[in-house]
Amino acid sequence: MPFLPEWAPNVHPMIVHFPIALLIVALLFDLAALVVKQHNWLQKSAAILYIAGALFVVVAFLSGRQAADSVNVPAVVNPTLGEHADWGLRTLWFFGIYGVARLFFLWKNVGKKWVLSLVIFLIGAAGMAVLYETAEHGAELVFRHGIGVQAAEQTRTELEQLRKENEALSTSGLQEFPNGSWKWLPGSGAAVVLKRQFTWLKGSPADVNPTLNKDAANGEALRLTLSNQPVLFTAGKPLSGVQVDVRLNLDKFTGTVMVVHHVQDAANFDFISLKGGKMTLGRMENGKVSVEDEDEATYRGWFTLRAVGDGRHFRGYLNEKLVTHGHGNPLPAGTVGLSLNGSGQVLIEEIAVQSLR
Repeated sequence: MPFLPEWAPNVHPMIVHFPIALLIVALLFDLAALVVKQHNWLQKSAAILYIAGALFVVVAFLSGRQAADSVNVPAVVNPTLGEHADWGLRTLWFFGIYGVARLFFLWKNVGKKWVLSLVIFLIGAAGMAVLYETAEHGAELVFRHGIGVQAAEQTRTELEQLRKENEALSTSGLQEFPNGSWKWLPGSGAAVVLKRQFTWLKGSPADVNPTLNKDAANGEALRLTLSNQPVLFTAGKPLSGVQVDVRLNLDKFTGTVMVVHHVQDAANFDFISLKGGKMTLGRMENGKVSVEDEDEATYRGWFTLRAVGDGRHFRGYLNEKLVTHGHGNPLPAGTVGLSLNGSGQVLIEEIAVQSLR
């Protein structure tokens, strides 16, 4: 936004303090109305502040959704981001309904009786607990994980470069970690690993003819050659919250590539797919596809496709830029893998799965 200062990543941090301040002051006015005999003006002031606070909660929630979609979030932060968004939605519903109620009470001049004033105060006080949880998780994003903090972004860039350098020295094949995370890198034995360490829920390794591809620009990659025979293969332990990064080249492939997660079986899983210049976020349930979000996506040469599924939050990224975003009831913990359907060659340089729970 043009009016934002250069250091501000988005407008959300500049808005969130307004509803917090308005709602807290409104509660204090209600408290004062309980102890002051001539309290009618205090209740009216509290009602106006609650209504204004509720309106700012709406603005803060919408700006928060925009902020979450614009900031590159490390895998470890996704659970906190999801919890912040969930509590933000609860805060929106609570104070949206309570603000409308206070507007009605103000119109009807309700609240002259002390007992009724006490009930109104206690309901508002309960809302503060919801507001606190939202703010607490938001503060954790900033002060613990450095989300939106310019210096922290620079530090993460340096750490990411170091991670890539370390991974370049790693051995090929499937590497599993104690928390359920895993990583696959190509190498001389990568095709054998694909056959032995991946579970094939649809098709078989023979349907993709895995071979090692020597690419001078990107090092080694696994070449899968398909001829319209659909395949689906997964690896690792069942995970409840995941971030999946797949490094791909689809220049010589025509068809659909899916990153699948929370896989229950060949007919039930969540996915991010690429086909015909579009990214689709959705779910396969009992063999039927339901689409949650879809948008244009440009991918040429080597690129990274990222899928995030954590709780009721689902996101799809292309080269760390958010393309699709959806919400839904979570599936049980499941495995992670790829689903391919088309013809031509798919080159895979890396598959990295991070457990978020």
